[in-house]
Amino acid sequence: MSEEEVESIVVTVDDQNLPIIQSVVTGLESAGMKVDRVLPVTGIITGAVSQSKLEALRQVPGVAHVEVDREMQAI
Repeated sequence: MSEEEVESIVVTVDDQNLPIIQSVVTGLESAGMKVDRVLPVTGIITGAVSQSKLEALRQVPGVAHVEVDREMQAI
């Protein structure tokens, strides 16, 4: 049995929920996200989650966007 791939992600919190960003963090953690960093002024939360749980994160109240964090390389 193989382990499921874990994705690094960036979550954007909608503007109305910035004052209660910590409750959004709690919801994300309950949905399976390992939170690494919370930037309350900008409404950005970074962390990691299994691919199968990405859709559950999008359903957390206060979440505007969930994006997979892809590495960028200069050429």
